[in-house]
Amino acid sequence: MVGDICERQKDNLRNMVARFKKAGNFILSDKVFIPIIAILIIAAAIVTGVRGGKDLKVALYGVEKMMDRQSPYDNPTDANRPIFRYAPAMTILQAPFMLTSKPKGPFEFEHMLPSVLAWYLAVMFALIMSIFLLMRIMPSPSRATTVRNLKISILIAVPLIGYELVNSQNKLMALAFAIAAIYLFEKKKNFFSAVLLSLAMTVYIPTFFLAVYFIIRSRGMYIVHFILGVLTVFIVIPSLVWGVAYNNFVLKDWYLRCLKPFFMTTSYNTYMELRSSSQSLPSAIGRIFVCGRTTPYKYIIPPEAIHIIIRVISAGIFLTSAAAVWRRIKPRMLGISFSLFLLLPLLTPSYCLWYTWAWIFVPCLAVLNYLSYPDIDKSERLFLKIAFIVLVAVSYSAAIMFFNDISVMFWGTLFFWGVLAFTLIKDARRPA
Repeated sequence: MVGDICERQKDNLRNMVARFKKAGNFILSDKVFIPIIAILIIAAAIVTGVRGGKDLKVALYGVEKMMDRQSPYDNPTDANRPIFRYAPAMTILQAPFMLTSKPKGPFEFEHMLPSVLAWYLAVMFALIMSIFLLMRIMPSPSRATTVRNLKISILIAVPLIGYELVNSQNKLMALAFAIAAIYLFEKKKNFFSAVLLSLAMTVYIPTFFLAVYFIIRSRGMYIVHFILGVLTVFIVIPSLVWGVAYNNFVLKDWYLRCLKPFFMTTSYNTYMELRSSSQSLPSAIGRIFVCGRTTPYKYIIPPEAIHIIIRVISAGIFLTSAAAVWRRIKPRMLGISFSLFLLLPLLTPSYCLWYTWAWIFVPCLAVLNYLSYPDIDKSERLFLKIAFIVLVAVSYSAAIMFFNDISVMFWGTLFFWGVLAFTLIKDARRPA
């Protein structure tokens, strides 16, 4: 009798799995998937126009200040906290989108709709290009497998991608430059790869981690190209546009106001960020040892000690990532190898807002493609499936404030990163 009950339960479970697969196949079919994505794109465009480009105004504020030959890092509302934190060269990328009236005051732009819609189309184009390039460089057993896995990955990341779009954010643009840099690197076009990576860094400086990935993979040959790319994007082109003296002035101000407080400091209180929206390592560690979200803060341990903890963990993450790709990467591990370094700009910056996790469709695709190979070790397959499920779960955890307050997104992503690193290290020990 007990055996019959167990068999019925197994049958019910099999039927449930079969129904899920059938529903999944229906959603992933072109007749359903394409209309869903089209509706989401149109809806996001409408919402973006209604919201009025709140985050885009920050970038345009920087452009406006640069045009007036002032420092874009001067914050009229808080002298100690720059709102525009991008590299000066980023204003050149944003200048074509200044399709609005000159502001009457800080962030008081008029007639923003043309700028907002133009930026939305540019980011959508960048996202499409990212997908196109990923399909060219991401290994899998077949193109059909890649397409199916890509659909799954996009659906997983849609809420985060949508939030990035409707807020007129720019991290998807940074991702597009980074993916293009990876593509060009794999095509042995190192200088152009370095230029694209430098463009990504102007938008989001933590994409610098990919330079380390390229240097390790090229056995140091990428260093010269990277230096030339940085000089071209950060100094030569901006100096031609803004003038040498002014570009040097804003570069120095950017370093002093935005980079130095994090990189050249000995205390956590110079870069702490405890808003629920920030899910990076410093915020996650800060929530353990600091009480409160805004000043005055109460430190459970000295901020200097918190700083050391963060630096040690950051160094561990970085060195483990470097060790994971130090040996020659097998072709089918390529997606997992660069995904490992695409996770570092989420985990380690002084702060990283949760909607930057829109990037997760890239490591999701890498893992799904890798799992599509039939000869994957069983234990390895199990760990990767668990890590994948964890990443999907934490990507939706942002909708619940309590989960943000305890940094669920960070800790889950750190676990996912750890499994990828372990997989790479274990695979490197196998004979080719």
